[in-house]
Amino acid sequence: MSKLLVADDDRVVLFTLCEGLRQAGFEIIEARDGLQALSLCKSQAPDLALLDLRMPGLDGLELARRLKAETSVPFLFFSAYSDEVYVQEAVAIGGLGYLIKPIQAATLVPMIRTALARANDIGGLQGALDSNRSIAMAVGMLMQAEGLDQLSAFEWLRQQARSRRCKLEEVAQAMILANRQGP
Repeated sequence: MSKLLVADDDRVVLFTLCEGLRQAGFEIIEARDGLQALSLCKSQAPDLALLDLRMPGLDGLELARRLKAETSVPFLFFSAYSDEVYVQEAVAIGGLGYLIKPIQAATLVPMIRTALARANDIGGLQGALDSNRSIAMAVGMLMQAEGLDQLSAFEWLRQQARSRRCKLEEVAQAMILANRQGP
């Protein structure tokens, strides 16, 4: 069961979303402002945080910046505001989604499952990059040579490892060796 934090200062929205998500099988942590949400993310490490954009204490964007800097909790946004400036900032911060209110829990569930899967992919990437220099180098080489983003380069390496039925590190080391030898 995935654990979600839902942060919104509107009690009706918070209650409605949280109850609907509980009925959909999620464990829910509720926060009524940005500071409480940050504290709960640090102490309870939810799998995903759903953040309202405008809240007292810390607004959703500042909360997301703090989550990114101080925790490993991924996040998505929901708001009554569809202003393109907010959307672009949410994407730049690393939001996994941006939904416009009113939101019904039933329509939110597919987005949450997608965001959880994406967060899992990103977490796997970060763990591989942190723990293995060869993989990190190969990802960097692919990003530069092919113009890929980090996750796409990692996925390319992972697919190569699967198709060759070998370890990811072996593919990375072969790529580095081939690059050193030149064309």
